[in-house]
Amino acid sequence: MASKSPELWKIQTLTKLRYKFDALRVGIERNKAEGLVLFNLRRNIHRLEKGLCHPSPKAVFAEDYIVETVRAFGKGLANDELDDNTLPWASSVLSLYFDVVAETPTTGAAKRQFNQIKSSLTELQATDHVPYPSSQRPALSASYEALLNLSVRRRSVRYFHEQPPAYELVQRAYEIAKYAPSACNRQSFQFLFYNDKQIVDQLSAIPGGVTGYSLPGIIVVVGRYDGYFDIRDINAPIIDASLSIMSFLFAAETLGLGTVCINWPNLLDREQRIRKLLDIKPYEFVIMMIGIGYPLDSGKIPYSGKRPKEGVLLYNERIKPS
Repeated sequence: MASKSPELWKIQTLTKLRYKFDALRVGIERNKAEGLVLFNLRRNIHRLEKGLCHPSPKAVFAEDYIVETVRAFGKGLANDELDDNTLPWASSVLSLYFDVVAETPTTGAAKRQFNQIKSSLTELQATDHVPYPSSQRPALSASYEALLNLSVRRRSVRYFHEQPPAYELVQRAYEIAKYAPSACNRQSFQFLFYNDKQIVDQLSAIPGGVTGYSLPGIIVVVGRYDGYFDIRDINAPIIDASLSIMSFLFAAETLGLGTVCINWPNLLDREQRIRKLLDIKPYEFVIMMIGIGYPLDSGKIPYSGKRPKEGVLLYNERIKPS
């Protein structure tokens, strides 16, 4: 059987990926047109943090984006767009930045604008959300053996009690998941949690990977491209969300919840079905789903043998000769 021509393959591939590429285009256009405050501010505040963390910070840095950062801070504050974590963090880092950076026409103007904005705050925001020495991190209480045990224990569970998982437990699991690494700390994704049986059944029927068992709860992980301004970031929300998802799965296990990862294939009919059911914006796309609930002790799980380190973890190998 003859293989497909490269041109036909490209057309079919682009068709299957249409929703993701459309979301990327719309997200970038929306970001550039509207100057979205939350994600762009979070990115710039993190950039300032990295400069402030340097062992020998430059006398002057961030002149190319400090004015837009202060402007975004003021706009977000005026429009009530900053959440309870972003506001004190941004305020703290900006305060520290202006305390240590040398004054130039640019930094001086930005500082005056920032002080004017701060003076309008009815309450003084916390000023301790700033870079700190590594030694001040919480003491390590989890051993390697404990983490290894958790990793072995957390398996994909497919047989659950009918009782829907409690929203409070899902919230607690995300409290751990939110600390996962994220490019420039944007966290440009959302976890959509459902435990209404009718909705769960409708959602779990879409991807095609849930057969022979039913889910009491489901999470749809959605990426957002409106937090970015260039095509180079096409993978960023996928990577960020995936890192957060793994932390979430571990956290759920400690709370007595079982989980199963549900693949989301790039199929047009699946995309159309889920967009008819959920309010997914044009700049958003589905990354994957997570089945969640209270596991049945009698329910069996696949052994799922894992690849040995010798085939995956390579040491000083695959270097091309010079």
